[in-house]
Amino acid sequence: MQVVARLRRIAPYAIIVVASAYLYHRALGFEFERVSGRIGPDAWPRIILTLLIAISAYQVLSLAVRRTTREVEGVLQSLEEVADPSLLEPPQAHPGRALLGIALTFGYLLAFEVAGFFVATFVYLVALMYVGGYRRPVRALAISLAASLSFIFVFMRIVYVSLPLGRGPFLAVSVGVMKLLGIH
Repeated sequence: MQVVARLRRIAPYAIIVVASAYLYHRALGFEFERVSGRIGPDAWPRIILTLLIAISAYQVLSLAVRRTTREVEGVLQSLEEVADPSLLEPPQAHPGRALLGIALTFGYLLAFEVAGFFVATFVYLVALMYVGGYRRPVRALAISLAASLSFIFVFMRIVYVSLPLGRGPFLAVSVGVMKLLGIH
């Protein structure tokens, strides 16, 4: 009976592996005009499918060799005995923060054209962290700056997505960031 239960847990991941392998094979046949120095439209589907195959195959293997729950019950019970009871309480809900986060997201989307992707993303991330309760301003600024620069680099340098640069002084900031990252 355990074998059937194990196979039921493995089946969805095995199906994903097979379906992804089929789609990968189909992606090998994409026809397009190659441009020197740029990846083609077939690259991203193949990269994503390769990762999906690897993750699903790992899951199949781990489920195939994983011990049953009966064998680990003692470990779970000992963890429950030493656990801090306050950790077992559900987290507090903050509907006001959630609504403010949603409003920030809409504001972020509206600010794209005027402030540009880089400035809008930086301000959005700082504001979202603050609304979420993160109270380390230097770290919040550093994380937001690193994330915004990373997004610009990945989208514009690797994926070749055109992002809004903004207007006026924001345009100058966006162009400066692009020069800093070697994006022309």
